[in-house]
Amino acid sequence: MSQPLKCSLCEEAATVHLSQVVHGKVTKVHLCEACAQKGGAMDPAVFQLADALTTASPAPTLICPQCGFTDIDFRKRGRLGCPSCWETFGDVLGGLLRKVQHEPSHVGRTPAGASPVGRLRRRLDDARREMEKAITGEDYEVAARLRDEIAVIEQQLATS
Repeated sequence: MSQPLKCSLCEEAATVHLSQVVHGKVTKVHLCEACAQKGGAMDPAVFQLADALTTASPAPTLICPQCGFTDIDFRKRGRLGCPSCWETFGDVLGGLLRKVQHEPSHVGRTPAGASPVGRLRRRLDDARREMEKAITGEDYEVAARLRDEIAVIEQQLATS
């Protein structure tokens, strides 16, 4: 009999098998139940784990000065150790951060009831593009409504 596949992170028996095809290149990741849960592989919206495992690895000398977390720890666990890790590993994780949270930098969680800044910025960009289209199409009522919405969003961003 053949040996069962081992987890790509911890060498336990793999029970979760992910395959990703990007530009004709197949990437396979095998995970045990525990690593799959920790990495979010059970959530279909978060299949960035395979990217994190297969992206060019940073030099194994990166160490967070605050908590001692290393790039190897990140590759094993799929998460960082403390807020200072974002500064230490930020350049290496830039592409992954854009994929996961649509922002190049980590701004933390938003308090309940507050508008997320990233969402406001995206809506502001969208509203500006829509307003340009409305002006080009000579739909001035829509353009005026969008102008007012842009002013409200800019005010919200200025106070956050």
